[in-house]
Amino acid sequence: MGLTERINKTDKLSYYEGQIPIEYVYTYGLGLEKFFRAIKDQGKFLASTCKECGVTYLPARSFCERCLVKIEGTTAVPGTGTVYSYTTVHLNMDESPKKEPALVALIDMDGTDCRFLHYLTGVKADKVKVGMKVKPALKAKKDRKGHIEDIVGFQPS
Repeated sequence: MGLTERINKTDKLSYYEGQIPIEYVYTYGLGLEKFFRAIKDQGKFLASTCKECGVTYLPARSFCERCLVKIEGTTAVPGTGTVYSYTTVHLNMDESPKKEPALVALIDMDGTDCRFLHYLTGVKADKVKVGMKVKPALKAKKDRKGHIEDIVGFQPS
């Protein structure tokens, strides 16, 4: 069955073997473009604040997701935060065991009204605590490409 075929009989299951041949171009949009360019070029985190309702977004947005007002300009924020929640990941996406467990945290970002989901680095699972202060760990400037992987993770501050 091709990707554009219409399914008329849902009682007969079908499947696709191999890789699905999909090509696409993903663009960040104006807000994320500024955010990732600032990390790549300056190692800074950019946020944007809605002048109508006062919400500060990280990454920067070009419109308010709450009141839909256009947001002009960005502000640098420290990129630091506080662990709100965390988990230890033991399996890869294909369900095979990881060589080393990975820590993933939801982080309340300082100076914003947002939480950021990313890896915790430089700390063992038994030392992580909700409320722990963290700071970003970035790749070396020469290795940054302008995407989320430029942020290696967050480490205890």
